[in-house]
Amino acid sequence: MKRILFLICFFPFVTQAQQKLSLRECVELLTKNNLTYKQGNLQAESANAQLHQTKSLILPQIYISANNSLNIGRSIDQYTNEYIDQVFHYSSFGAGMSVPVYQGGKLQNQIRQNILLKESAMENRTAVLNTQTILLMQGYVNVLATKALYEAARQQVESSEVQVNRVDKQVNAGVLGNNTLYEIKAQLANDKFDQVTALNNYRTARLALFQRINIPADDSLELEALLPVDNVQESLTASVLYDQAQKTFPEAKSADLYYKSFAYQVKSIKALNYPSLILGANIGAFFASTNSNLDYFNQLNATRNGSVNLGLNIPIMGRWVTRPRVELAKVQERLAQNQQDVTQQILRQSIEQAVLDMNAAADKHSAAQGQVESLTASFAVVESKLNAGTANIFEYSLAKANLAKAQANAIQAKYQFLMQQRLLQYYRQGNWEGIF
Repeated sequence: MKRILFLICFFPFVTQAQQKLSLRECVELLTKNNLTYKQGNLQAESANAQLHQTKSLILPQIYISANNSLNIGRSIDQYTNEYIDQVFHYSSFGAGMSVPVYQGGKLQNQIRQNILLKESAMENRTAVLNTQTILLMQGYVNVLATKALYEAARQQVESSEVQVNRVDKQVNAGVLGNNTLYEIKAQLANDKFDQVTALNNYRTARLALFQRINIPADDSLELEALLPVDNVQESLTASVLYDQAQKTFPEAKSADLYYKSFAYQVKSIKALNYPSLILGANIGAFFASTNSNLDYFNQLNATRNGSVNLGLNIPIMGRWVTRPRVELAKVQERLAQNQQDVTQQILRQSIEQAVLDMNAAADKHSAAQGQVESLTASFAVVESKLNAGTANIFEYSLAKANLAKAQANAIQAKYQFLMQQRLLQYYRQGNWEGIF
């Protein structure tokens, strides 16, 4: 963790010593720098603040008041209640409190609703992080794959350069004609073009990865290689994984909690149809300069007064007002239920696709390895024939192109397999523990 914090604060200097960046470190940077995940955090904080605000409504409301005025002209004497026409000073002090005694369960249901909304926001925050992690992992694997493709293209260029040098010597010795040299140079030019294309793809993939974790792009940083996941069980079906995911995945939990919160919203609105009781109390005192018989503090002591009151509010036509609000809340509840169904559908389809892609990636990886082995042996034969002068440049170029294509397929199949292994493992256990 200290290593990552140091990387964030002093990134330009760290790159001199830090040459390797692992997938785990990329995820840690993602949680600190990714703005989409930060937005999910802020939404969770907002839901928590809303819960505290609702809870505060059940607390007694206590207030203290003070008033100081200078009266000029015609006014009423506070002691005699007679009209006077003079300048006098008036001060008053008071304190009071009010507390809701009964509101038909309005506040209690609002609190229950906000508790569910807070829990839903917390689960959604985790779901956002998981989604961003999947995208990050795809970008990480894409960087490794494009780098491997670039290395393969570079090796193809080196192989063609060796052949150009060999043919050039044979042409100078009069063994071969210039046409053969031109053909092998054309092959070299094609390989260099493929190398440049592979390099650009690699740089683009690196830039996309750095942008996702929101750090400056640095060519000196390399990514650590990924190893195959050992504990991937291929016997589990998509339906079994989906049944497990419904209980553990934050996407499903968030949608379910959000849907359940609307039941309490309906109850809170319907509570407005019931009578409400509010208990209140206050105490006060005042001073007026028109009373010359008592000084300031004696007047305050003499004018002390207080009261306790219990207010009853009975709505007469409350249902006419609350009925449209209840209907709107029920529509929102159905929308939340539909969103829950959509979330479950997306989760089920994602798991089905992950299982299918995992099986396809395993088969493709195995087939690609066999293809590379066969074409490597075939190319070695053609290359030896070319060196011996029994094969033409067309046969060599065709064998070389087939091998390059097979190597590219094997590289792509390898990293797709590594990606699908981790993705399927994530769907199996519902978290990223042990995957990075």
